[in-house]
Amino acid sequence: MQANLQAIVRAGEGRRLVAAGERGLIVHSDDDGKSWVQARVPVSVTLTALCFADARVGWAVGNMGVVLLTEDGGASWRKSLDGEAGAQLALQAARALQASGGRTDSGGPAGMLIEEAQRLVEEGSDKPLLGVAWREDGSLLVVGAYGLAYASKDGGKSWQSQMHRLPNPDGLTYYGVAERGGESLLYGEQGLLLRSTGGDAAFTSMASPDAGSLFGAVSLREGPVLLLGLRGRIWRGVSSKRPWNLIQTHVDAALMAGTQLRDGRVLLAGAAGQVLLSRDGGEHFRPLGLRQRFPYTGVAQAQDGALLLVGVRGLLRLPPDELRAALASGGAASMNEKSGA
Repeated sequence: MQANLQAIVRAGEGRRLVAAGERGLIVHSDDDGKSWVQARVPVSVTLTALCFADARVGWAVGNMGVVLLTEDGGASWRKSLDGEAGAQLALQAARALQASGGRTDSGGPAGMLIEEAQRLVEEGSDKPLLGVAWREDGSLLVVGAYGLAYASKDGGKSWQSQMHRLPNPDGLTYYGVAERGGESLLYGEQGLLLRSTGGDAAFTSMASPDAGSLFGAVSLREGPVLLLGLRGRIWRGVSSKRPWNLIQTHVDAALMAGTQLRDGRVLLAGAAGQVLLSRDGGEHFRPLGLRQRFPYTGVAQAQDGALLLVGVRGLLRLPPDELRAALASGGAASMNEKSGA
């Protein structure tokens, strides 16, 4: 498939794979990525991220502040939010905050928030959403450029602006949300890192391990979170009470996405076509040699064990036998990998 794809996920725990990308393209596969069917989509803007609550209900976000909702496993989609509606929500929230005499979570006056919201209204729906997360408490959070953030408690049927609730006075871009042991981590530009304990608990600033942008995250089943950043940097965090550990990779380009395979091994994909493998829960990584390389933006494992990588040149499928062979060889162990790992 020769299309610029930005994201790929499994629809819940089922077999269906869903991928999305430029010009509103969404495709789905029910045979582990061997063949694909184009979905019915009401927009033609680039779509940047996907997530599913189960095998049928999911969301896509993208340029122009678009949020799409599916209730049939990605076969058809309808618009749930766009930039113009989002700007109006931000303005309403700012006015309500001013009327109550409150202040933003960044400590600024509500009047400043109103000015920012009015600017959003005047500029129109020109800003992208870049991340979407179905949180453990059943709420939905979408985030994006210049501090855009909206939440929904009913699966995207109604929305509330979150800009006034997030301590981001410089309007830095959010790239995504990761879950770790009942808490949510919101990460983004210039190492921005916010934390919430879930439910209605507000996000608070958290000491970031990196001054560079954090583009992706992988939440491991064992509990740790891997934050992915510039120049191949990986930060591994076990809990909010313990410091982040920098994982050496000897990779110079940004890491964008990753997944944990069924056997527990972790794969990360990068902007220069790198794929990194960890056998020990993300404590050490080594390069995985693939015959074909291009800038990767998403990765997922199919139900049959195949690996799917997406990026600017479309989709690469590594069948189960080829993946097993690549994992078995995996290149020479990196110098910092523990013996016997």
